[in-house]
Amino acid sequence: MYATQLLSALFIATSLLVVPGAHASGDFSATCSGFFVRDNHFLQANCGDGVGGFKDTTLDLNRCIAKSGNSLVCSRSGGYAGSCSGCGIRTGAFMTCGCSGVALIADLG
Repeated sequence: MYATQLLSALFIATSLLVVPGAHASGDFSATCSGFFVRDNHFLQANCGDGVGGFKDTTLDLNRCIAKSGNSLVCSRSGGYAGSCSGCGIRTGAFMTCGCSGVALIADLG
């Protein structure tokens, strides 16, 4: 159940990514730890399950984030990983990617 809440929070967070560095209203990082980007587009985290335990959760960011010009934006078609590489969590819940020679930052928190 908590994984569904995390996915909902992350969907809302990524839907608010309009420009690099945009700040989203949800903050999954408050209840999750150990988050990182695997294989350039899978966000993985260890999140509270609501009953005192923790569960590993995964979200495919490539399904909900696209590169548009020099921005990472929410998109139902996603696909940012096709033109971005080296994506990872650098500090807190900020994801950085190299996209067509430009460093883009997305605040996933």
